[in-house]
Amino acid sequence: MFGMNDPAQTLLQLERYIEDGRMEMSEVMATQFTEMFLSQKKRTADAQIMLVKGLRILCDVFLARGKTQQAIASVKTLHRERKTLIRLLAKAAPHLLEKMTAPAEDYRRAGKIYAHAGKNGAAMKAFSKCEKLSPGHVASAMEACTLLGFDKKRVNRFVAAVHAAGPVILSNGLFQLQPPHQPEADAHDVRTVLQSAVDAGIGSVDACQQQATRIFEEIGAIERGEAAANARLQAAMDLLKPQHDYYKY
Repeated sequence: MFGMNDPAQTLLQLERYIEDGRMEMSEVMATQFTEMFLSQKKRTADAQIMLVKGLRILCDVFLARGKTQQAIASVKTLHRERKTLIRLLAKAAPHLLEKMTAPAEDYRRAGKIYAHAGKNGAAMKAFSKCEKLSPGHVASAMEACTLLGFDKKRVNRFVAAVHAAGPVILSNGLFQLQPPHQPEADAHDVRTVLQSAVDAGIGSVDACQQQATRIFEEIGAIERGEAAANARLQAAMDLLKPQHDYYKY
């Protein structure tokens, strides 16, 4: 059975299969991997970590393959087993809690799964939970708009998150909005969704237009070399520079 001897290596292999687009094999491996750990009546903290990671992969594979009912069942299991993991780590290794993937990401994952399954109420609840746990989560707010459609509250939450996210940065050749301690969001995609909200006339249209224009201008400034590729990092570096040249005195 996959993963019996070296679970960590199996997870790496799973990620490689997904990157290569071998989704059918990934589903088989992820299913057997998670079933192996779920069959254990008592699990160590390390085993529980592996299970939770495997369940996240399985959820994503099911969603990518359009198997929404299986994805729903898996994400419910993921929530349950993540809570178990938190309890285990709190007792055995509390220093590892801060290294965990934030629970908000699992609710974001659930929001996408429920939305693709046509369960909009459950999707809205999951996206709202993600936002509550991680305020200003641009990527999640954008996905809520694109998957569930525009309404005033969703659009206003999205544009507020974009405003709070800070300047556009260029990272690994991609223009992104990267709120502190949160996943990045593609700046071009963010601008497209903002502009669509403007065109639809839903929510704070002026605020959406202002943020769409800001993103467009910041991308242009970076491309022309008029702005730093990472304005936040540059500002932090500038603070480290001495404000006076004491050798002149």
